[in-house]
Amino acid sequence: MFNAVEEVNGIRGANSSLIEKYGAYLTENMIKDIQKLEVENTRLKEEIGNREIPKAALKVLLKYATSSVAIMDSNYNYIWVNMPFAQKDSRSVADYPGHNHFEFYPSDVKEVFEQVVRTKEVYKAYNWPFTDANHPELGVTYFDWTLVPVLNLSDEVELLVYFRNDVTEHVRVQEKLVESQERYHTIFNNSLDAILLAIPGSTILSANPAACHMFGRTEEELCTVEWNELFDIDDPRVLQAFKKRGELRSFTSEMTLLRKDGTKFDGEVTSNLFKDKNGQILSSMIVRDMSERKKTEEALRLSEDKFYKAFHHNQTMMAFIRLKDDVFIDVNNSYAKVLGYSREEMIGKNVFELSIWADLEEKQNLRKQLAENGCVRNTELKFRSKSGDIIYVVATSNLLDIAGEECILASLIDITELKKTVDDLRKSKELFNKTCNANPLIMAIFSAEDFKIMEVNYVFVQKFGYTREESIGLTAVDINIWLDINDRKRYLEELDKNGFIENYETRFRNKSGDILNVLLTGFYTTWNDEQCIFTIVNDITELRHYQHEMARLDGLNLVGEMAAGIGHEIRNPMTTVRGFLQLLGEKERYATDKEYMNLMIEELDRANSIITEFLTLAKDKTVELKRQSLNQTVRTILPLLQADAMKQNKSIEVHLGEIPNVVIDRNEIKQLIINLVRNGLEAMPPGGILSIKTFKDNDGVVLAVQDQGKGIKPEVLEKIGTPFFTTKDTGTGLGLAVCYSIAQRHNARIDFKTSTDGTTFYVRFNL
Repeated sequence: MFNAVEEVNGIRGANSSLIEKYGAYLTENMIKDIQKLEVENTRLKEEIGNREIPKAALKVLLKYATSSVAIMDSNYNYIWVNMPFAQKDSRSVADYPGHNHFEFYPSDVKEVFEQVVRTKEVYKAYNWPFTDANHPELGVTYFDWTLVPVLNLSDEVELLVYFRNDVTEHVRVQEKLVESQERYHTIFNNSLDAILLAIPGSTILSANPAACHMFGRTEEELCTVEWNELFDIDDPRVLQAFKKRGELRSFTSEMTLLRKDGTKFDGEVTSNLFKDKNGQILSSMIVRDMSERKKTEEALRLSEDKFYKAFHHNQTMMAFIRLKDDVFIDVNNSYAKVLGYSREEMIGKNVFELSIWADLEEKQNLRKQLAENGCVRNTELKFRSKSGDIIYVVATSNLLDIAGEECILASLIDITELKKTVDDLRKSKELFNKTCNANPLIMAIFSAEDFKIMEVNYVFVQKFGYTREESIGLTAVDINIWLDINDRKRYLEELDKNGFIENYETRFRNKSGDILNVLLTGFYTTWNDEQCIFTIVNDITELRHYQHEMARLDGLNLVGEMAAGIGHEIRNPMTTVRGFLQLLGEKERYATDKEYMNLMIEELDRANSIITEFLTLAKDKTVELKRQSLNQTVRTILPLLQADAMKQNKSIEVHLGEIPNVVIDRNEIKQLIINLVRNGLEAMPPGGILSIKTFKDNDGVVLAVQDQGKGIKPEVLEKIGTPFFTTKDTGTGLGLAVCYSIAQRHNARIDFKTSTDGTTFYVRFNL
């Protein structure tokens, strides 16, 4: 749709050339009106002295014009409208005078009106769309309209004559015509059948692409061929059909047609005679290639044969059941055999006579779903066989029409044995799950393809801290339980090599970061029809800890026994040597060597203190155990400890909780506290704060010494408490060893936690 707009000179200069130039755009009534206006305008020029008569004559002329006409002043105020103009908008002619045009109509053409007044030229618009805000139900309407300026003697616009003609119906017809033509061309160009338009007995005028393809010729070639090059004249049906068209003006017939390469094919031709708009007789031909239909018919016959074989020899249970009375029209051998009948026993009987439904409610639900959807797929049902056994089936049912009767095609798969197997498998899995969850060892199942966790037992959740939901679907690498990823690689290589692996020792990390020493046993198996790795994890963390403690205690005992055995033998000679050194140091002749003698005496004293620590390690050292206050013991030695701290520009904080008395040897516990505190102070930089705490924990009392050092290095952890192991330049390596020995004699336990923020030693006393 488009708007055609033209401008011409004002009415003052209008003449017959105007109609000749724009007559194609004007209606007959508009042309007559303009001609009358031209005549009247000429007369007005001649009788310029008396203007009242021409105006009256003009009003009479416009009043009886068949087109909608309005007269406005140069400011677009209505002076007069004729009846057709007012009726078009459901108003009276009296509604307009004194009102501005744009009070009634949209202002989107105001610029056009201004242009006409300014240029004094006629403006014409065609197919102009208009939506009436007062009547939206009318939708878009279309108008041809003309705005003509009427000039006064001063050559200024005095009046505007507005012609308007509703062309909505014309536009709608044009739109439908275009739509029809487009539809025709779409059908013509996209039809699978050949379409030919021709002059009867003469040449072809046009051919669609399907015709070109069917006859193997271009459209240009088809428009030049003779009819005997397309139709096999030797086929009598050809002449009979064209003779019939001459009599009845149409025919539909099968006949033999020819391709460009000379090959023949069967086609169904429909032809009609008709007249075009000029009255010329033309013929249309629609040609359908019957070769494919012939093949289809043959294929249908073969298909029916195949269906018969597929139905009767199919291992799936199949039956046709009449919907209205549930009578078996046909059943295949599998259907009858599974239910324990012969085909002859079932055909012609209804389902109630045979009592094959074990649950009538299932039948009612199936019928309801069929009525709603037309088909029901993969529904589990229970049938009863001839012997009364329950048969479980998965059924797919479809509604279809057979010879005008609505029937059900039922396809069933017997899953009775499968259901029993699944039930046995379910029970087996339940037993397996119960066994796994009741087992004290960690168990997990991993996919052999991507190593994702498929199942874990309760102990796995308990030890590693991950819930079952958090674990399943992830790999052991995803949850970061392998402390050394290379261990995982070696474990899998050994598993692939032998198909199983036993007691592979490694270390795991749980969710909270604790290290677990474990033994892995793994083997390949099948779980839920998938190849997987069954892994059993034996947590030996406590075992390794006990072994380490036993080795450390054995070392302490050995050192203690050695100290007890040789302590006196070493001390006696050392005492003699020390005495003579003191004696000689008093003599004048050794005055120059006194400094060396004092150094030797200091080293002897140092050796004596080491021997004293040795004796502290002695397994059979006598201790005086009494139930007394641990807090008071701490308070007693606190001034000494604070003095040591102040010398190093460090400080000590004490937090003593409310705790019961414990059985201890006060002197030994003093030594233990001093050793732990001095180790902590030495581990901290200047300005550090060391904390001493006591508190009750579960069924015991805990003494905690916490420093703000850098923590214990991983490579040192396993050697903590070993006699003679030290990280200090001047240390003996006996401080912590003595602490562990004292704890052992008090039936106490020492453990510690370390990080980059410092280390805390815990001494746990039993009540």
